[in-house]
Amino acid sequence: MHAQPAKAQDTVEIASLEMAGVSAAVTGDVTMAKATGEIGVLVESGMPVYLGDRITTTSRSGMQILLLDETVFTIGPNSDIAIDEFVYDPATGDGRIVADMARGVMRFVTGKIPLNNPSSMDINLPVGSIGIRGTIGLIRSVSAEEANQIMPGSFDTSTPESANQQVFMAVNQGPGLARNDTTSRPGAFAVTDQNGNSENITGENFGVFVSGTVVTEPARFPQGVATFDFSTNLVRTASRRSDETGGSSSGQTTTAAPQQPSLTSDQTQQADTQTGSTMVGSLDVALAQIGSTSASSSQGEITSIVGNVTESSSSSSNNDSPFTYDALRQITSGSVSTGTINVNGANVDYSFASTVDFANRTIAILFSNVTQTGSGLTGKAGILDGSFNPSTFDYTGTSGNVEFASGDFTYDPNCATLGCSATATFEDAYNVDFNLSTTTYSSGTDGSATLN
Repeated sequence: MHAQPAKAQDTVEIASLEMAGVSAAVTGDVTMAKATGEIGVLVESGMPVYLGDRITTTSRSGMQILLLDETVFTIGPNSDIAIDEFVYDPATGDGRIVADMARGVMRFVTGKIPLNNPSSMDINLPVGSIGIRGTIGLIRSVSAEEANQIMPGSFDTSTPESANQQVFMAVNQGPGLARNDTTSRPGAFAVTDQNGNSENITGENFGVFVSGTVVTEPARFPQGVATFDFSTNLVRTASRRSDETGGSSSGQTTTAAPQQPSLTSDQTQQADTQTGSTMVGSLDVALAQIGSTSASSSQGEITSIVGNVTESSSSSSNNDSPFTYDALRQITSGSVSTGTINVNGANVDYSFASTVDFANRTIAILFSNVTQTGSGLTGKAGILDGSFNPSTFDYTGTSGNVEFASGDFTYDPNCATLGCSATATFEDAYNVDFNLSTTTYSSGTDGSATLN
């Protein structure tokens, strides 16, 4: 009768001790606790980090976490961060990462999990969430006034409540989706506030500010704003502890050691095996990212971490380059869709929908309910089959830019009578611009959409 609750409790306790990674480097007083407000233990370099551990830094401290898939979190001062979910299969690279960031500053370099599945990493904020699609990024809590200094008028500060609202900055420091070379790993953010407003950051060194009700449009951030010098708060400290006594070489008492032990030999072996490299090598890669924020150095970090030593030319890509099928094929799992978007113009109206299936490498595009002022006709255009039903385009072996000209689409009889001409251009894997015009109204009606 009493065994079931005890068993359930044991299961929870075992799950709470699931190891997610290790503290790769620590400086100053950094504490780990199982819950906010709970008295934590001081963190030392090499200690394991378990699911649910809440990490808190002071104004003069910092920490770096190396997860078992080689994702790296560099945590700056005055921060409060936890790893809420970490699932990883080293054999396949599949898994999921969910972190919670209450405040502070954090830089990350994604490892093997987001590489295998671009939608497998999320960072939850008090004001919304950030979906990470494989890249290097910086997240920082700021005041509404500080955000307005960078993007004037973004946030209301007319009342004490609005002036004190929480705002976070998210900047993509790593390779963006505009990269065309196949050796780089394109990445992006999907930033969403609590009201469901969302923006995608796909450009290198582009970012947004987000509050509970506002997500600003992506813009290139000034270098001084888009970076953070962690070197003053994070330096290499003591190496991984070789003893298993739980003692502290820094003079701290050992009473808390049983709750957060130093890394044991078994745990060291687990980390070595699951990261696919020695711990020392992984730490060198992790610590190499401190203080380096340029695009070229970010590319070096990301290729080092995934074990790809091939270097790509930074001159071969820029934020204004067309998005290519080679870049689209970098994403190999999952699918995204715009849903149906109603586009109303002065004289040409229609509904637009598009889906990209990354796993099967197909694109679907449909212009439906096409009407022209005074025509009395309703047409359809897009990727259609012989009966004018929605179909897909297979881009497995296609080269060039991800764009569709008028001649690439099929038009039903009504659209043919109207002289419909449709176009669609993918700015990246998650944003598409489109237009539909007719013979009478040759400028047509433009539209743009985000695929989620």
